[in-house]
Amino acid sequence: MDTISTENLFQKTMANATTYAILTHKRPDGDAISSSLSMFWYLIDIGKKSNNIDVIIPEFVEEFSFIPGIEHLKAAPTKEKYDVIIVVDCADMHLLEGIPILKRAKTLICFDHHEETSIPFTHSMIDTLAPSCSYIIYKMFPCRNQHFLNCIATGLISDTSNLSMNVTSSVTNMINELKLLGVDINYILSKLTSPSRRTLELVNLIIKRGYFKSDVFCSYLLQEDLLDSEKNLNTINHKAIISELQKSINYVSLVLLIENDKGEFKGSLRTSHSNVDLNAICSSLVSSGKLIKGGGHSYSSGCTAIGSYHEILELITSEILKY
Repeated sequence: MDTISTENLFQKTMANATTYAILTHKRPDGDAISSSLSMFWYLIDIGKKSNNIDVIIPEFVEEFSFIPGIEHLKAAPTKEKYDVIIVVDCADMHLLEGIPILKRAKTLICFDHHEETSIPFTHSMIDTLAPSCSYIIYKMFPCRNQHFLNCIATGLISDTSNLSMNVTSSVTNMINELKLLGVDINYILSKLTSPSRRTLELVNLIIKRGYFKSDVFCSYLLQEDLLDSEKNLNTINHKAIISELQKSINYVSLVLLIENDKGEFKGSLRTSHSNVDLNAICSSLVSSGKLIKGGGHSYSSGCTAIGSYHEILELITSEILKY
């Protein structure tokens, strides 16, 4: 791993390249999309041409359509080779959207804040203590393009669950700084906290069939609960669902499973308990073969599992309760 300074990154890589691709993880959330587009706007700000920058995000949920630059997203690469490929909000190969594209790069750069790293990058800036990937990008690049700043704010707000989770003094300071730079934080909050009718329908179903085991709320969605367009889970706003659950029920920890079209269960785990490390729990269960994939942060993680949803919920919940 080669951690490089902003100055070296600009001088040796960004400024001298001509063609770029920007990638992020599957089922992109607000931080993934915002980080991708903040890099787009940074490149535009330093004089790069938009037709030489492919921001590749095939699908995203409607709630993120307000993010500046969303019209520049592409479903697939347009070039055979790229001088630079930039991966944001993802350093783990199995979570990456468009893995074959990596072979088209001369240089591969990664910005991320998660624990797991398996992408063979040339250079990286990974800070597991950062509240969002957009936070890292803001600290790395002295850009005052207004679209860039709005993307940064959106990513930061999204990954802190609309400023309700992991809001450290550094987050507060950045939000205040972005306000001074002209970003309308209240507008972004209103957009991110206005769930679609479909999101509310799914939340109501999750609550209806959910149950508590101690202070852990457990629930699930099956393929039969989803619309045809939702079955691959790419157009489901997981974070909006969890945000609405936080408003509706009082829990310390949460385990939500949603079945995908491959018969797997994608898990979203959250906790406000300082002694619970969800990343460690997921990593341990993966190592023991009880989960296929899993990891993230101590307070927020994801996982993939197969089997009975009831057994998976019990497995993860029992591990959480050990703490």
